[in-house]
Amino acid sequence: MNATRTIVLLSIVGLLVCGAPALGQSPEDLMAVRGAFADALNAHDLDAVVSFLADDFVFDWVGMPTLIVGPAQFRASLEGQYMHSPDWHTDEGRVFATDNVVVVEHAAMGTQTGPLAELPDLEPQGNPWAWYHVDIYEFEGDKIKRLTSYGDTAGVYMSMGVMPVPEMPDFVPSIAVPAHEPTGLSPLEANAEHVRRWNSHDAASMAKIYHADCTVFAGPLGMELDRVAMTAMNEVFFSAFPDVELEIVRTIDLGNGWVLTELLWQATHQGTFFGIPPMGYATENRGVWLVHYTADGLVREGAFYYDNLTLMTQMTTPEWPLDGIWVSTVPTPLGNLVMTTTYVAQDAARTMYSGSLEEINAMPLLAEIYPDADPTPKWAGGHAVKVGRHQYEATYLGYSVKIVDSEIGRTTEFVGLFTVKAYFQLTGPDQLSGHGTGSYYLAAQDANRDGFPDEGEEPVVCVPWEWTGRRLTTMPGCVPTPMP
Repeated sequence: MNATRTIVLLSIVGLLVCGAPALGQSPEDLMAVRGAFADALNAHDLDAVVSFLADDFVFDWVGMPTLIVGPAQFRASLEGQYMHSPDWHTDEGRVFATDNVVVVEHAAMGTQTGPLAELPDLEPQGNPWAWYHVDIYEFEGDKIKRLTSYGDTAGVYMSMGVMPVPEMPDFVPSIAVPAHEPTGLSPLEANAEHVRRWNSHDAASMAKIYHADCTVFAGPLGMELDRVAMTAMNEVFFSAFPDVELEIVRTIDLGNGWVLTELLWQATHQGTFFGIPPMGYATENRGVWLVHYTADGLVREGAFYYDNLTLMTQMTTPEWPLDGIWVSTVPTPLGNLVMTTTYVAQDAARTMYSGSLEEINAMPLLAEIYPDADPTPKWAGGHAVKVGRHQYEATYLGYSVKIVDSEIGRTTEFVGLFTVKAYFQLTGPDQLSGHGTGSYYLAAQDANRDGFPDEGEEPVVCVPWEWTGRRLTTMPGCVPTPMP
């Protein structure tokens, strides 16, 4: 009964949070709103800028360590940009709209005459800069709900004179570039084939999918490459990262042969990359392709963007270790649940960890699901697997029990069990954040009493989990108070 009531309450909360669906806008309407938003940005009219944003707006500036959440934070970030470059403006490029999404390829430009928030002690250099990037606007009605920007921060710093310009290779391929060969595929099919060939690390096969007159804008380099230079560029990547793999995160058909693809890059730095010698560190980066395919399935023109600063940082710095004791806080409506987790590596490569957990205080939800159980559950432990740089996938298993007094003495009775499927990442050397779901089962759903939910059983309650954690490190002591 209590579990059923919890499910109903959670469903009602979900309806209240989600609310009624917003009315959709036509692609033309969305492009007009986005154009007015750009005008407000160029006018440095912050009141007008934030008026276009939904209350729960999120700015995902790829390459930055954290999301910018809410209109107020976005306004503050723009204030900083307008301060360091009072002539900040955008230079419009290609614009596409479909469903509730607008995609814009353009550049933000300016002259750095004021201090950078991230480098406040550095004297302004007074140099012009340009940030070439792709923006993906996601709308809810006529409000911008999410903005994702892919671009290279390192290039901006180099233009400003803050970072040195790396060694540039000659974009001359080591192979004879073969002629193009039509694929006969639709744009979406050709795009999937494009990614497949890239993941095969076959530069000649890649060259065949480039039209004879193909041009590709390399966002991180700020320059356009023809099919010969692109073949050489691919060889640079394959040589420096021989195990590189691209994973498609999202594909958007923009119409008229244009396709946008958000990608996740994972690779180990094993060869020289733009003058940076290999140190064998794992890298993970997010990028985007914006490509136009011909009617016979060839790349006619396009662009790619990713953050070189992220890549350069990962290539030259070791990863933070997960090993150790972590204190995590899980926010709940009745306050934070505090728990400790100790991670121990199970292999030399440090890709698999065991974790022992202990709750410091009780989670209120458990009293609803298991009203007869003791307040503090017993955790069997956790199992974490590394899935990317500083990123882990984990499963935790726990039990609710109660102490029963009987004629034969005090015994422990099994009441229920629960699992947490989690994904977390280290956001600093001593910080992490995670999210996942908690699945809660009744004792009867483990009929064979092997300590796991029986196959095919569905949880009576499934709730989201989010948490942040801090590593236990050396802490200062106190000064004893003299006794009277």
